[in-house]
Amino acid sequence: MSLPPLAKTVSLSRAWLAVVVLAALFVGGFIATRLPFGAVPLRVAEGHAFLMAEGRKGAFQADNGISASFYDNVVWTDAGQPTVGGRPSCLWDDRTNSPRPTGARVEAGYRWVRTPDGVSLPIVAWLKCR
Repeated sequence: MSLPPLAKTVSLSRAWLAVVVLAALFVGGFIATRLPFGAVPLRVAEGHAFLMAEGRKGAFQADNGISASFYDNVVWTDAGQPTVGGRPSCLWDDRTNSPRPTGARVEAGYRWVRTPDGVSLPIVAWLKCR
């Protein structure tokens, strides 16, 4: 008793084969351009932030207990306007040219980073003034 063959031979003309290859390349290229290569997801938390006396470094205390530091050149947003560098307006008083003593409520995007010696700490990537 002989069994029927498990596979069938499918023949495509060269034109159809070219169409299939081009469609696969197009779909693959489209998907590849939409993937977030190099993007790092951040955790977002609300809390309180303030700048240190010299105004170059700041601290963020999240409502969920996370404490993180940041530098004054962090990306920040106030009234919907994103800014790269400079001191966050809600943390700096331009009239007295000094940090606001009470700081401000902010939303922060932060990421846990592991150092070469295995210590993990959160680092703030952006602030949004409330």
